[in-house]
Amino acid sequence: MRKPRRAPAPEPEPKKRNRRIRPKAAPEVAPEEPKPTMSERLGGVRGRVSAFGARLKRPAELALRTLVVVAIGVGAVALGRLVERHVRTSPAFEVTAIELEGHVRLTREEVLTQAHLELGQNVFDVAPEEAEAALLEHPWIAEASVTRRLPGSYAIEVRERRPVALLALGDVFLVSENGEVFKAVGEDDPIDLPVITGIDRSRFTHDRVYRTSILLEAVALLSDYRGAGLARREPIGELHVERDDGLSLYVGGDATYVRLGHGPFREKLVRLRTVLDELGGRGARAEYVYLDNERRPDRVTVRVRDVVEPVVETEAAPSDG
Repeated sequence: MRKPRRAPAPEPEPKKRNRRIRPKAAPEVAPEEPKPTMSERLGGVRGRVSAFGARLKRPAELALRTLVVVAIGVGAVALGRLVERHVRTSPAFEVTAIELEGHVRLTREEVLTQAHLELGQNVFDVAPEEAEAALLEHPWIAEASVTRRLPGSYAIEVRERRPVALLALGDVFLVSENGEVFKAVGEDDPIDLPVITGIDRSRFTHDRVYRTSILLEAVALLSDYRGAGLARREPIGELHVERDDGLSLYVGGDATYVRLGHGPFREKLVRLRTVLDELGGRGARAEYVYLDNERRPDRVTVRVRDVVEPVVETEAAPSDG
């Protein structure tokens, strides 16, 4: 018979070690803030009241400043009017002297009347720019300068236009040295000037480019003629514009016809002087002189007055002047 097995003996429990238990830390408690005192409470109330008062004062201060600025502006305007009234009525600013330079044809009275200036008026009655604008409206005045000198004087300087020709265009007009038609010929205007003829009135009126160019070419020819030493010797009576816009002259007491054609004119005028010198040395006068040969610019065709052989062609050498 088998013996029954013994149940295994239970394992001995491990001996428990003694463990030290740490005490739990007490939670940190924030210290209570001290309660404000009565004086501190009153101070806070006063601060809030002051801030509120400051906010109320800002618009008032702004309004006050605005009123001050407006008052100053009104006062300045009023003061300015008082000052203006004083200077415009004070004898200290009465015009006692007016200097004038540059007038040749116009009289002193005509210039001052045109400028609206006179002795005895207030120096602030007419501004310098107003006087200048009034002067430039006069047809004879090309440039004007007016200076006011306090307390009571003006200085005026003008430059008058210088007429160099008359323009026959239905009516007769004066032409300046700059090629400007500046006025119709009046009773007292000069008429002992070369007369420009042959210009088509309709074209001259409606074509600004043509009007400008033809007048500039005409006054340039007149200037070159004087420069060639011919103006006193053979004064120009008429400057004629041909159909092809070439220019011709009638010169001297017997109105010698000189056909020049198109510019430049200086060399042609030098040849003209040479021809006239040669004829004068023989006691002869030319009826006409042609200097418009474009193929042979050095060739001059001359018709002599009261000579059996009427037509002579010469090659004139340029003169030294």
